[in-house]
Amino acid sequence: MESAMEYTVLIVLLTTASTVAFSRDEFVKALDYLGRYGYLHIPLHMGDHKYAPKKVEEALRIFQRVTGLSSSGKLNAATLEMMGKPRCGEADTFTNHYLAYRVIGKWRKTTLTYRINNYTPDLGPAKTRLAIQKAFRYWSDVSPLMFREVQQGRADIRFSFHRQDKTCPVPFDGRGHVLAHADAPQSGIVHFDGEELWTEGKHYGTNLRIVAAHEIGHALGLGHSQHSHALMGPVYNGYQPHFKLHADDVRGIQALYGKPGKHVPSRNSGQSVPAGTVPDPCKATIDAIMLGPLHKTYAFSGQYVWTVSEARYSTPTLISTLWKDLPGSLNAAVHSQRTGKSYFLKGDKVWRYTIFKLDRGFPKILAKIPADIDSAFYQRNPKTIIFIKGPGYWQWDEIGTTDITSYPKAIRKLYHGFPSNPSAVSTGTNGHIYVFKGTQYWRINKHTHAVEKGYPLNTATQWMHCDD
Repeated sequence: MESAMEYTVLIVLLTTASTVAFSRDEFVKALDYLGRYGYLHIPLHMGDHKYAPKKVEEALRIFQRVTGLSSSGKLNAATLEMMGKPRCGEADTFTNHYLAYRVIGKWRKTTLTYRINNYTPDLGPAKTRLAIQKAFRYWSDVSPLMFREVQQGRADIRFSFHRQDKTCPVPFDGRGHVLAHADAPQSGIVHFDGEELWTEGKHYGTNLRIVAAHEIGHALGLGHSQHSHALMGPVYNGYQPHFKLHADDVRGIQALYGKPGKHVPSRNSGQSVPAGTVPDPCKATIDAIMLGPLHKTYAFSGQYVWTVSEARYSTPTLISTLWKDLPGSLNAAVHSQRTGKSYFLKGDKVWRYTIFKLDRGFPKILAKIPADIDSAFYQRNPKTIIFIKGPGYWQWDEIGTTDITSYPKAIRKLYHGFPSNPSAVSTGTNGHIYVFKGTQYWRINKHTHAVEKGYPLNTATQWMHCDD
C-alpha cells in the first residue's frame, strides 16, 4: 500500500502532467529538483496536497521561463532534459515577479585577494591559474573591483577542487550534474567538483573559466539571474570561444560596486557604505536567529547578519545588503518553511519578505501580538509560528484561522525546561529547537518537546565554533 507521501506525490503528478507519458521516477525526480533548487517551498505532506498542484505548476512555469523554455507549467520532455543539464549547486529561489539579477551580499571593499588551494589535474597548476585569472577579468573590466592572487595566508576568496567527501558540508554528486558552488560575501568559499573533466578551449568537458566566473559572481554578491543566457543563469550553457558577460550580469555587478573608476554605491543611498563597527560573531550579543532562505541559518546582531553552518561562520555583512529597507537591532526573525515567507519584528512593526524582497504593504503594525517580543520561531508540528515574550507565547497559523484571544499561554507547558525571556530561538536543520539567552543556548528535542540533557552550552564555542 502506498504511503501518504506517495499518495500526495501521485496527486500532484496527475494534476500537473501533460499528455506525454512519464514514469513515476521521472515525476519524483522533477519534484526533487524543484524542491532542491528553491522552486517549491510548501512541503508535499498529507493535508497540504490541496495546495500542491497549483504550487507545482507555478514552480514549473518559473523554471521553464528562467531556462528559456515555453512556460506552460506542465512537465514535458524539454523540461526534464533541462533539469538533467549541468548546473551550479546554489539554489535559484526565483518568484513569478520578473526581477533579472539578484543580490545576495556585498564586500565592503573593492580590492580583494584570492588563493587557489589546489588544482585540477585535467589542466594542471599553470592552466588552472590562468583560467581563474581570466574569470576574474570579466568582473574587473566592468566594475571598480581589483583582484590579487596570494600564495599563502588567508585570502578573501578561496578556490578548491574536491569530490564526494567531507571536505565541505555540501557534497558533490559525481560527474555531470552539479559543477560547483560558492558562498555569498563575505565567506569567500568557491568549490569545484573534482570529478568533472575540466577543460579550456575545448567543446568537450566543462570549461573552467566560464564556471569559475559564474561562481566568482556568487562570491561577489550576485545570485542567479532569470536571464537564461546570462553568466549568472543557473544552468551551464557550455563552452563559448568568444564568451562575454550578458547585460544583466553587468547591471548586477555595477548595482553593487559601481562602474569602473567610481565609488562603491550603497543599495539604499548611492553613497559609499560606512564601515561601522562590525561585530565579532564570537563575542556579539545575538538579537535574533532563523533558519531562513536558501536553507541557511542567519544570526543577527545590531546592523549586521552572518550565516552559521557546520564548523564555521561567515563574515558579518550589513542586514540591509540582503534585506533592503530592513532595520537593524531586531527583536525577532522567523522564516516559515510552510510558505517561504520571512518575518522580522521590531517594536510594534513587522516586515515580511519573499526570499530577499519586501512584500507589498509592509512594514505593518502588529495587531494581535504585543510589541517588543523577545523571539520567534517556526514550529514544524503543527506548522505554526510561535512568538515569545517573557514566559508567555502566541501561536499563529499563517494559512488557517487562529483564536488569538486564548493567548498568551505559558511556554514551559509547550516545551519543558524552556527558559523565559530568550533573546533568540530558531528551528535547526535537524528539526530540533535552539534557544539562546545570554552566552548560553539550550536544545529542545523535537520528539520529547523537552530540553535535552547536557544543556545549556556555551554559544560561542559550541554553536558558533569559535576557539576557546
